[in-house]
Amino acid sequence: MTRITFFLSQDKIQAVDILGHAGYADEGEDIVCAAISSAVQITHALLFDVQKVNVDALIEDEGAHIRLTLPANELNAGQDGMKALRIFYTELAAQYSEFVSVMEVQNDAED
Repeated sequence: MTRITFFLSQDKIQAVDILGHAGYADEGEDIVCAAISSAVQITHALLFDVQKVNVDALIEDEGAHIRLTLPANELNAGQDGMKALRIFYTELAAQYSEFVSVMEVQNDAED
């Protein structure tokens, strides 16, 4: 199962963390994994290449882990892309609930 977590602060998405393989089908034939990967790649391209938001991307092949984090000073600029990604993943999870889960975590702790 792929676990997708959106981290929010004051109702703004700070980061998305994607962990694990969906397991819908064999490697190379898994349409759920392909959808998850494509969506995060297009979101990164939108944020980084089109909007010039200096989004931090962590990609770890082992364990299938991807994380996109918006810098605090560009939180507003990246919201449309992150919100669209959340909508897409939420709809995907509704269709493939055995293979994808989406959750949100409030991250409003004071330093």
